[in-house]
Amino acid sequence: VTRDISMVIPKNVLAGQIEEVIEQKGGSHLESFKLFDIYEGAQIEKGFKSMAYSLVFRAHDKTLGENEISAAMKKIMNGLNGLGIELRS
Repeated sequence: VTRDISMVIPKNVLAGQIEEVIEQKGGSHLESFKLFDIYEGAQIEKGFKSMAYSLVFRAHDKTLGENEISAAMKKIMNGLNGLGIELRS
C-alpha cells in the first residue's frame, strides 16, 4: 500500500529529522519511503517549505487493512507535529 503525504515544514527542520520520525513511528509494516518533492514559493507561507514523501507499507504474511495503515500514518503525523509540521491542504 502506498500513501503520499505533503507537509508544510518550518525551514529550519531538516529532511533527516523528518525521516527519523517516519522510521521510528512507521511501524513494522513500513517498507520504504522516498522524498519526491520540495517546494518553496508564493503558495507557501514565508519561513516554511513544502515537502512530500511517498511511503510504502507491506506485510509479507497478510493483506494490510485500511485501519492498520491509518494507525501507522496517525503515529507518523503525531511525531511530525512535534516538529511543527502540518499536513499541506
